[in-house]
Amino acid sequence: MIVNSSDGFEDCWEPFFTLLKKNWPDFDYSLILNTEFKNYSFDGLKIVSSKVHEGILDRKLSWSECLIKAIELVDTPLILYVQEDYFIEKPVLKDTIDEFSRLMEGGVIKYIGLTDIGNFGPFKNYEHDKRLVVVGNSKYRISTQAALWDKDTLLSYLRPAENGWMFEIFGTQRAKRRSDLFLTANRLMYSSKNNPIITYMHTGIIKGQWHENIPELFKKENISIDVSLRGIYKPKAFLRRKFETGRKLLNNPLRFIIGMLGK
Repeated sequence: MIVNSSDGFEDCWEPFFTLLKKNWPDFDYSLILNTEFKNYSFDGLKIVSSKVHEGILDRKLSWSECLIKAIELVDTPLILYVQEDYFIEKPVLKDTIDEFSRLMEGGVIKYIGLTDIGNFGPFKNYEHDKRLVVVGNSKYRISTQAALWDKDTLLSYLRPAENGWMFEIFGTQRAKRRSDLFLTANRLMYSSKNNPIITYMHTGIIKGQWHENIPELFKKENISIDVSLRGIYKPKAFLRRKFETGRKLLNNPLRFIIGMLGK
């Protein structure tokens, strides 16, 4: 498992691993917490802090560069990707994740999404396993939600100049031009409301502030944290969010073109 993070999100680590240990008590995967300079430990879990920025003082690494350096520390062919603000709210279906991992061992399947908040449909039936469906060339073919990834495939889609948001947008365009087999959990069998594989709100931090439901979750789980330091995110109107997305894309037209055309 890679818990993708950075030192600026250190306040998420204690809640994340508290809930991971509670809702996945038999967790036995190798675990890398992607940090820049900091070490972190949590009782009962063997966490390797990546410290990807150590020794690099002349510039700040991008989101993708940090993730690439963390992936290069992985010595297994598969990665379970999550982020530090995916605060797990219910027991994880570990056996299902293990079974899906075994399906990927042959190298044919490159990705399996584990939630219903990642990839978009329409999906096609996967004839070899009714628990899974095929992700087509639709929105968020590339997603940063919880998923199993073939390590080399994930590396092949990352571009050093991109942040996480750009990776999803531009990575999806790159993925549409490739024939990699991407699958995701069948929504008819696994969903946030019915038999979820791994459950967390989408997502714990939005634009640097806590999701509005985080205080209630932390209170219920007896997690003590001062949410006022980040503040609570207030959702914006749909049209305003679309406008801000378009403005971001146009802020750097060259990067936009490279991202859309990059292979």
